Amino acid sequence: MEKIVLQKRELVGKKIKSLRKEDLVPSVIYNSKGESTNVSIDKRTAIQLYKIATSTTVLDVEIGKEKYKAIVKDFDIDPRTDNILHVAFFEINPKDSMIFTIPFTLEGVSPAVKNNLGILVQVLDSLTVRCTLENLVSNITLNVGNLEVPGQTISVNDIELPKNVELLHKKDATATIVTITQLQKIEVIEEEEEDEEVDDGTEVEEGEEGEEEASTEEGGEEEVKE
Repeated sequence: MEKIVLQKRELVGKKIKSLRKEDLVPSVIYNSKGESTNVSIDKRTAIQLYKIATSTTVLDVEIGKEKYKAIVKDFDIDPRTDNILHVAFFEINPKDSMIFTIPFTLEGVSPAVKNNLGILVQVLDSLTVRCTLENLVSNITLNVGNLEVPGQTISVNDIELPKNVELLHKKDATATIVTITQLQKIEVIEEEEEDEEVDDGTEVEEGEEGEEEASTEEGGEEEVKE
């Protein structure tokens, strides 16, 4: 578990700009009872959490003399600068059953992909479950080494969930996690080249051809008279 230290803050609203000048990120930690506490976190720690924390990363949080277990619920990011504007934490009661989103991790190599028979497509990247903290796992590992031909899939009902972990939505039981799709053949249609007319670069306007022929005939008559 990651250990972080948060500081209680009194500044709210526009006044929180002064926190950022001190390399602190305004944050909040709340719980299932609807209670919340305004806090701040060191900017470097916030950046590290943004890189490594997932929905199942449990944090040991210290706020003064108080200690909590929490997860990161949300990062508010400035789309122009990519700076972290705010972090929201959720306090976990180890005894309560809670809702978590557990990501899937794929391992192995699919023979269908290795032999260029198909493409592996991951349809579902995580699963929403309900469990207590002691039964929470950081991820669910799937081995794709048995996917040999296009059309084969791994669905949620094909895997064994960890002990005392149950699906939040029963309809997810039939959901596809990964599948092998068939390679699409790309046909290249070559257009037939039309016979190009030979062009000597000379343009003859309508009527010119007749005038040339007439001139030739007149010239011929003059030569005969001589």
